[in-house]
Amino acid sequence: MKKTNIRFEQDKNKKDIDVVFSASEEDEQIRSLMDRVRDPLAGTLTVYDSASSAVTIPETDIVSISTHNKKLNVTTEDGVYELRMPLYEAMKLLHPGAFMQISRYEVVNLDKVKRFDFSIAGQLQIEMKNGMKTWASRRFISDIKKRLKERENIR
Repeated sequence: MKKTNIRFEQDKNKKDIDVVFSASEEDEQIRSLMDRVRDPLAGTLTVYDSASSAVTIPETDIVSISTHNKKLNVTTEDGVYELRMPLYEAMKLLHPGAFMQISRYEVVNLDKVKRFDFSIAGQLQIEMKNGMKTWASRRFISDIKKRLKERENIR
């Protein structure tokens, strides 16, 4: 991830706000920043706490999203919330560069992954920075490896 420098330049003759992104090339990080400036609520999800109260959380706080007992659970550093939609619909709302599906029932935030353990024969264990451990489905392992290589080339 590239370092982001932000500065304010005052121009009393301006009526509108101009936002300019300057970098060596337009990449996923730049596109994500531009999207967030265009729509500040992009990158947030409305979830429900244990009292069924609606709470808006930034997607950067999400560790994983998984289905359990026909409910979609959003795990964050602060706790577990319920998301009232199917997993495939939730995937459409998430930033595609930051989240990766690891099984039919689970999506993880790549920025919250501590390590991928490919050492177990034919299986992949994923350890999150918060200590949580999960397993990828075998059918997703080749896609995960490919995605990790692509992500490594971007950084």
